[in-house]
Amino acid sequence: MQDNALAEIKSDLQTVDVTKLVVYTKKLAEIGTFNKMLAPALMQDFIIAMDISNTIFRRALRCDSQADNAISVAKSIAFFDKASDYLKEKGIKESAEARKWYVDQDPDVIAAREVKAQSEALVAFLKTKIISFRMGHDDVKKIAYSEEYQT
Repeated sequence: MQDNALAEIKSDLQTVDVTKLVVYTKKLAEIGTFNKMLAPALMQDFIIAMDISNTIFRRALRCDSQADNAISVAKSIAFFDKASDYLKEKGIKESAEARKWYVDQDPDVIAAREVKAQSEALVAFLKTKIISFRMGHDDVKKIAYSEEYQT
C-alpha cells in the first residue's frame, strides 16, 4: 500500500506542467523595453502568470504534504515491521537504537525522502516564480505610471 501511495505522489509530481510559465517568464525580460501603451496588457499577463503559478503551487503543496506523510508511514513500517528481520539477518542485537539506525537505511524510507526532495524543489521553484511575477507586475506599474519614470 505504501508503494502505491508513493507512486501516486511521484506521478502527480511528474504530471505538473510548468511549461505554461515559460511564456510569462520570457515577458519578465521585456520589463525595461516595453511601450507604455502595452503596460496594462503586460500587467495582466503577470496577473495571469501569478494565477497559474498559484494553482500549480497548491498542487505542489498537496504533493509535499503527502510526501511528508509517506515518510512517516515508511519510517513506522521500517521501525516496527522490517527492522527486526534485518537485525536478525545481520546478527545485530535488537534494540531501539538499532531499529532507529535501520530506519535510515530502509529502501522505502529512502524512496519516500527522494519524493519529498522532488516536491520540496517544486514548491521552492513555484514560490520563486510567484514572487518574480508579482515583482514584474509591480515594476511595470511603477515604470508606466510613476512620475519619476516619466520622461
